[in-house]
Amino acid sequence: MIKYMLNDFYEHINSFTYRGRNSLDFGLVVESKTGVYGAPVPIVETVRVPGRGTLILNNKVDPLDNEEYEDIEIRFTCHVLPDPEQDLHILARKIYAWLYGSVEFARLEDTYEPNYYREAYIGQQSSVEDVAAALAGKIEIPFTCRAFKRHVAGDEVITLTAAGTIYNHEQYTSKPAVTLYGSGSAVLYINDRQISITGIDGHITLDSELFEAHKDGTRQNTALTSQVFPRLVSGVNAVSWAGNVTRVEIIPRWVSL
Repeated sequence: MIKYMLNDFYEHINSFTYRGRNSLDFGLVVESKTGVYGAPVPIVETVRVPGRGTLILNNKVDPLDNEEYEDIEIRFTCHVLPDPEQDLHILARKIYAWLYGSVEFARLEDTYEPNYYREAYIGQQSSVEDVAAALAGKIEIPFTCRAFKRHVAGDEVITLTAAGTIYNHEQYTSKPAVTLYGSGSAVLYINDRQISITGIDGHITLDSELFEAHKDGTRQNTALTSQVFPRLVSGVNAVSWAGNVTRVEIIPRWVSL
């Protein structure tokens, strides 16, 4: 009975997961999440031209790309589950190592939006003593996040063995990773975009986020006749190919604001 009550309790409280660890692993319960409902700020670069006024520069690397936006801040307000045997200073050291031990973008998930995650990091300076003091009451944990969040379904592999369509349910263009299996030369078609590839030996991956073609981590950008990479626009995307290709695997990486 007690086990059932505990399971029900944990299912109805909020938490977040960062760098592979859940806040409840440290007894941290999320009371509120702020900063997610404001409109992201677009990055706009302008130039003033005599006789024409102010013009907005288009700095897109690819014409199909989304507009760029400033990073956003998401802040979790948490408290520690009561435990009379808990040493808050020891807990603070563990939490500090988890949250502040590495300043780099990592996956951030929470129970408020279970179908999405963000790339985030904590850039604000703190100390073990600061964390220990905050744990006595409420602790605020601020994350700097990329504006676009990712749908968890966008990490799933879509396999095509013949021409087909892929539907992007989000309203924004995604930058997929596309792996072609086969040999020799091939041409990949996605909607009106054509990508020619030479020298395929088993397989090759086109990573649109990294602007890189590689096989098992070894760069093969010279296999591309142009530096155009796949994009999946909102709605229907027609995918086909020509050449000695047996199958195509696509990690779509769906994004949304």
